[in-house]
Amino acid sequence: MDLESNLNSVRERIENAAAKAGRDSSEIKLVAVTKKVESERVIKSMNLGINTFGENYAQEFRDKFKVLEKEVDQEIKWHFIGQLQKNKVKYVMGKVELIHSLDSLSVAEEINKRAENMGITVPVLIEVDTGGEESKGGINPSKLEEFLKELRCLSLIDVQGLMTMPPYFDDPETARPYFNRLRELRDSLLASFPKLNELSMGMSGDFEVAIEEGATIIRVGSAIFGERD
Repeated sequence: MDLESNLNSVRERIENAAAKAGRDSSEIKLVAVTKKVESERVIKSMNLGINTFGENYAQEFRDKFKVLEKEVDQEIKWHFIGQLQKNKVKYVMGKVELIHSLDSLSVAEEINKRAENMGITVPVLIEVDTGGEESKGGINPSKLEEFLKELRCLSLIDVQGLMTMPPYFDDPETARPYFNRLRELRDSLLASFPKLNELSMGMSGDFEVAIEEGATIIRVGSAIFGERD
């Protein structure tokens, strides 16, 4: 299938999942994940109506940003969705609309320090390890509230919600408890942290289930651009 067919299929899946959950599909932001996708295909997807893209690797993002800044007149919204190391923060500062993957105080302090120098506020999501996988990033759910309290001291970090990446399952239904847990965590914290509106969860294989469980942002790569190496 070509890019346009893939995109139409993804949009139809979003509509159907939202309808099943009794939600308005306009509540759900589609982030097209462009990891290892050439700039030409990013531009083609923009011409098909996509305007928000997600990158996993800070240096790949830096290089792609430079190319597209020269080649594209229209506004591109970038989200950074991969693990962000302290020494790579400089590559995304002032260039991304949202960082999805904050999970460390040292990285948060680096973001805040650079934000102060640039005179900006940085919107972020906290990545939560709902699956207990050491190979993936994320805050342990039991430490989330404490981490949110620590971030209150960093005035230029604007925490807007939570993100999770559950283990991979062939059956997307198996991911439901992880999405449900993130939503319940968020709901339990809203009284103390009322700005936690966003839930970034769901990828190409399981985003319908994530939408049913309350996702406001889905991160879709291979279902749009095809499999990558």
